[in-house]
Amino acid sequence: MIIEKVSLVNVRKIKQFTETFSPTTTIITGKNGTGKTTILEAIFFLLTTKSFRKKYNKSIITKNQRELQIKGTISPPPRTIIKTTYNGTTKTIHKNNKTIKKTSELLKYSNIVCVSPEEPDVVEIYKQDKIKYFDKIIFKIKPQFIKTIKKYNKLLRIRNNLLENNHETMPWDTQLAKTGIDVWIERKKFFEKIIKQQKQTEKTITKTDNYDLTYSQPKTDKIKEYIDQLNLNKTQHKTTFGPHQDNVLILIKNNPLQNHGSQGEKKLFRYLLKLAEAEILYIEKGTKPILLFDDFFAKLDEENIMKIFTFFHCKFQAIITTTTTKETAMEKLIKKARKTTIKTIKLND
Repeated sequence: MIIEKVSLVNVRKIKQFTETFSPTTTIITGKNGTGKTTILEAIFFLLTTKSFRKKYNKSIITKNQRELQIKGTISPPPRTIIKTTYNGTTKTIHKNNKTIKKTSELLKYSNIVCVSPEEPDVVEIYKQDKIKYFDKIIFKIKPQFIKTIKKYNKLLRIRNNLLENNHETMPWDTQLAKTGIDVWIERKKFFEKIIKQQKQTEKTITKTDNYDLTYSQPKTDKIKEYIDQLNLNKTQHKTTFGPHQDNVLILIKNNPLQNHGSQGEKKLFRYLLKLAEAEILYIEKGTKPILLFDDFFAKLDEENIMKIFTFFHCKFQAIITTTTTKETAMEKLIKKARKTTIKTIKLND
């Protein structure tokens, strides 16, 4: 999948913007505050109906304006034109001039992998947020998993409410056990793939084997055993067994990356994980994802920048933001590259 062209009206500080993108790599440069991240956010918003920012709110609409509009042309042929308008409460989406009633109709176009300081940091976020981070990747591969997670969370809330009020939970335990096992089945299959792919991507890019991603779950595939575990700690007035207790550990040389890794090592892992995600999405969905890399050069040494760039350039479409490419190894590469493979866009104030 390729995004050929995007136009924005009233998105944050950008009142109007129209640009075409390279089918391989586009680098957007400009000073801080010129709207580089906003362009990536707009593309993400157009194709997913959501923002990747941690604090997304009505401020996405330019101040003193009533609504925003984002329009994009997607290929391969037949070309598809998607347009989204948003007034702070309601989103209206058109596909080839026809209104889309269900956002699920956009799922085939939501094949995006994004790296930005504005999105939740998988290395630093807490246990429950980590598992949600990976669940969102599973959603891209298997959208029906969203219903499974929602069902599990609803049953969990009901059971916890019953426990808090000292009511019997047995009628709900069987349903919770069945749904919990379904969650574990999907997560287990996914983590087997992402762990293997992360290792392969790391070896390909860095020729090292420093990082480890591990997934742990207090798992059983038998409903009776699950129910027995549910009823072991009822005095705590909350459910202490199930997929909501799953954990993901990220290690560097067998130590927690969060505590023992440098800023450069943490950022390198984030890119390795995102590129592993891109590979899995390509394999599972059969279409290449679009890569959005915000502030690409920050906290990475030039050697790793070039290794990562070499890995994804011409393999996926990538749209990169950075303050400048001057006096970097990338500048030399841009000068040597054909205009058809690397396009640069400079934003002014």
